[in-house]
Amino acid sequence: MTAVNRYRVVLAVGGAVAANLAVLALALMTVGAGGFDPFAVPPVAIASAVGAIGGVVVYEGFKRAFGDAADRWFVIVALLVTALSFLTLQQAATFEGATTGRLAFLGAMHVVAAAVVVAVLVDWEAV
Repeated sequence: MTAVNRYRVVLAVGGAVAANLAVLALALMTVGAGGFDPFAVPPVAIASAVGAIGGVVVYEGFKRAFGDAADRWFVIVALLVTALSFLTLQQAATFEGATTGRLAFLGAMHVVAAAVVVAVLVDWEAV
């Protein structure tokens, strides 16, 4: 198996960060920050990058472990992990300034990051 193409890694990580910064901008224009700590550029950029890098590492591991079936398994696991990531919104709901609208945008950022990483890394003909 070959390593994941560097271009795809950069696109997955950079794309997840850029897409979530766009979601953050939309959130700030519609629901505002209101003292909600996760609604700032550094936490969004760092969390998006770390999550995307984690996705790349898992994808690389799946390519080595599952060969031709790696893409299918990665999509399944990515869906499960994204669904489980919504559990962290319970903790975020306790933060100062948390509202339903802000939490909805935070959840949307989880989906957006996952969607970008999966879309960039997966060979859709193999799924």
